[in-house]
Amino acid sequence: MKTDLILLAGGVSRRFAAISRESEGKKLLADFDGKPLFQYAFDAAQAVSPLCRILAVTREPAIREEALRRGFCPVEAPPPEEGMAASMRAGILKARADAAFCFFVCDEPYFTGELLYGFLEAYARQELPLGRVKAGNRFGSPTIFAPIFREELLSIHGDQGGRSLFKRYPDRIFYYDVPEKALTDFDTPWEHGQNE
Repeated sequence: MKTDLILLAGGVSRRFAAISRESEGKKLLADFDGKPLFQYAFDAAQAVSPLCRILAVTREPAIREEALRRGFCPVEAPPPEEGMAASMRAGILKARADAAFCFFVCDEPYFTGELLYGFLEAYARQELPLGRVKAGNRFGSPTIFAPIFREELLSIHGDQGGRSLFKRYPDRIFYYDVPEKALTDFDTPWEHGQNE
């Protein structure tokens, strides 16, 4: 199955910006152990480039430039006030209509390319149309949706993302287990050396 990996880098972390002025309060550009936080997701995406086409939804020039440098397809993110669903829609509208949509946030620095590759490969080998990662009872990003869900995804608004589809079709979900640390995201400033 064709897959388009959609990197979601268009939001604004209000909690981060309220506390830190690093990178002008822009979380994804802030340094995380030696490189901007978003670079970890880009590195993971690079590892799966043989499996899929990669799009990066962003409004930040530095992230757009890095996407182009790596051969990803940059997509202009809508205003962040519209919520995560708006960024998802922007990515879907630039993705291939016959491809599965895999959404991956850019604030999970411990989610490696090896884990992402394993998730995409395992999803492709089975027949359930929805996929999500989990660590015990905790769910997170990335998530994946077969092309048949294109119109339903485009109808979503606000910050709930694709969760409504997982609630609607609980018996059609493929689950992929990952270490709990892989689902660690950062909404507030971190201490240097956090990933030691």
